[in-house]
Amino acid sequence: MDEASKAANRILLGTGFGMILICGFAIIEQRMVIDELGIGHLFLITGILCLVMSRLLNYETSFLATIFPNETEAELRQRVSGEVNQLSRDNRVGNAWAELESKVLADEIVNEQE
Repeated sequence: MDEASKAANRILLGTGFGMILICGFAIIEQRMVIDELGIGHLFLITGILCLVMSRLLNYETSFLATIFPNETEAELRQRVSGEVNQLSRDNRVGNAWAELESKVLADEIVNEQE
């Protein structure tokens, strides 16, 4: 399995080139005219944006680097393992507090009844 950044890079490149190819075919068949703005220009702009975003994935400081991290499978496994351990610790602490609170409430009920 590839890293998320490589998979996203391929998808964005393919989409960008595909959109530009659609515009090229539309120009060849004279369905799109470069001089007049039309819906075909949205495809061209979308294609260019996809290509720019795929290029931004290579930089660590881009906003896409946080969405699609460039980490190996071992790093991913370690990060997910850490998150699971943290969640289980939080769950145990929450259960301990709930158990303590139920004991205190039970003691209060017993004291009120006496």
